Amino acid sequence: MTLIEKYKTELELVRQNPKLLDNYRFDKDDINSKHFDRLRLNIAIYNNLKQTDYEIVKFLFTEEKEWRKYSKDGEVDNLYFCAFILTLFNSLEIIWLFFETKNIDFDSGIGFDGEYLVSVGIKETYQYLKTFDNPLKTELLKYIGETEESCNYSQADIDDWKENKKSYFTGYKFPIQDELYFLYSTNERELFLSKLPEWIKQERNWTHEELGLYRTYAKYTEDKTLEIEAFKLTIEKNDTDFLRDIYNRQLAELYVETGENDKAFEILERVIKGTDNNNIVRDCVEQLCRIIIKTNSTSYEISKKSYNLIIIQQKKYRNFSPMVDSLLNEVTEIMNEEKITAYNSSLPKGGRSWWQKIFGSE
Repeated sequence: MTLIEKYKTELELVRQNPKLLDNYRFDKDDINSKHFDRLRLNIAIYNNLKQTDYEIVKFLFTEEKEWRKYSKDGEVDNLYFCAFILTLFNSLEIIWLFFETKNIDFDSGIGFDGEYLVSVGIKETYQYLKTFDNPLKTELLKYIGETEESCNYSQADIDDWKENKKSYFTGYKFPIQDELYFLYSTNERELFLSKLPEWIKQERNWTHEELGLYRTYAKYTEDKTLEIEAFKLTIEKNDTDFLRDIYNRQLAELYVETGENDKAFEILERVIKGTDNNNIVRDCVEQLCRIIIKTNSTSYEISKKSYNLIIIQQKKYRNFSPMVDSLLNEVTEIMNEEKITAYNSSLPKGGRSWWQKIFGSE
């Protein structure tokens, strides 16, 4: 059975027995939020939509709304996709569920398109609101406009928005055009990992978009070595890219995470000396701090070089950000302790005080 056939089979089982929707319910205390299970069912519905699926999709969206409240791992696009499928049923009552979603928090207020609220049609929406009361009605009208004539959207706006949404979610239409991206977006991890090496080896010119996908895919694998390779290739193919310094800083961060501090320092020093952008310098200083924090006492030299570079930037920029300044205080304490340790260990045995002779290393 192919993946697509599997999705279709699961949908038919739910259609025949709606009680199976309990298997797709969100539980804030459960490790598995069923987020991608709901997405897969939505994909099957999107490709074989029936009017009788309305209650299924409404249930799935309600569960996605709960998922969004608790910031569980996943992709917010899954919520938007489910909302888009709901608009295909042209149900006016869904406006209240959409408005609740838009008001979950600040990010939802920005990210959840206002067009969803009038997706059934401008005229139809206002006619519905004239005859239907809801505690949210006053706030809703403030947002979309008090009357049809003063609506913040035109019908042309909504029609264009629908076409754009259809285009945006085209990757979920059967037959699948980009198999690897489909496997990534549906979190079909095992299949994705089996096909990724072949994708990387393909002969190509490596466009900006493809390099972005490579970095995204590498991060998804949780393989730091592959992430490093993705960033090295990105930098190689983007000699004049305005994001080059950012890519280099991110590569240095990966080297810090893998304990390759010499490589990280070399990159960070080069980036700092080649830029006057204080934001980039701040981010580089943060990684220099992390080199010192993660470096053990046997690698005092790399800590010392990192700290000297930090001091120079401190004199130039004075302050960076509360988080970086806090790290600077921490590394200053570490380096002060390291200096004492390094100095004491370099003293001849006879030059140490009585307590150093007793408690110091032989």
